[in-house]
Amino acid sequence: MQVHKAGRGQGPREARRAGILRTVLLVLLLMLIVVLAYLLLPFGYQRVVLLGSDASADGVSRSDTIVVAKAGGGMLAVPRDTLVEIPGVGEDKINVAFATGGPELTVETLEILTELPIRSYVEVHFDGVQDIVNALDGITLEVEEPIEVGIGGRLVSIPAGTQTLDGFEALAYVRYRGGPTADIGRIGRQQRFLQELAREATSPAKLPRLPATALAVWRNVDTNMNPLQAARFAVQMRLAGSVEAEIYPGTPQYIDGISYWVPDREAGRRVVDRTVR
Repeated sequence: MQVHKAGRGQGPREARRAGILRTVLLVLLLMLIVVLAYLLLPFGYQRVVLLGSDASADGVSRSDTIVVAKAGGGMLAVPRDTLVEIPGVGEDKINVAFATGGPELTVETLEILTELPIRSYVEVHFDGVQDIVNALDGITLEVEEPIEVGIGGRLVSIPAGTQTLDGFEALAYVRYRGGPTADIGRIGRQQRFLQELAREATSPAKLPRLPATALAVWRNVDTNMNPLQAARFAVQMRLAGSVEAEIYPGTPQYIDGISYWVPDREAGRRVVDRTVR
């Protein structure tokens, strides 16, 4: 009769179980490595255009916020009045590209401006900001200066400092264009909002709000990325931490009575190199 003592070897059944367990663990380890490689390694197209769009009184959507973001890298903000060459249109403001051909033409125009492949975009409809922020149960932002603005017949006052805003206040925050810097200041606010929105939406503390947030995002965000690509980009941006966007350099000028942001191409190439190349 064969006797097995603890720690002295295994019978056929125990050995078979141990072999199966090792195989399962190995498969899980390989899957983890593949997932980490997919999330972290810089292959494929890493640049995404983040667009904040708002419908005007005539119902035409225009891109108020245009930011090129590189996963694990930097962010480049392009003012909406930037004078650019738009394929099939000619020279005009970059938000004309959005009004004419949507996010696809905007991406194509930005590829010419930056001399880089981009292809992907995420468009946030600012009309839906209230919906998304309420689903998150508020969003915390650093408000640099007091804001007073009328939205929908209501006066909204937001003091300076760290503030937790509800959906309606967040909508006022991204639409406000007062102060000495006007549109340039609004670009900065909208950038901070989009960054904080991405950070809070992926925060473990907001996990109980995930179903409601996902539904609100589904209604108010468009992208040409599939869910896996979008999740990958979100994780990479999250791991990169908070990154302050640089503005494509230029100067405000009036041409034929119309206000433009005329880009400085030489300085622009240096900024592109620092941020999204």
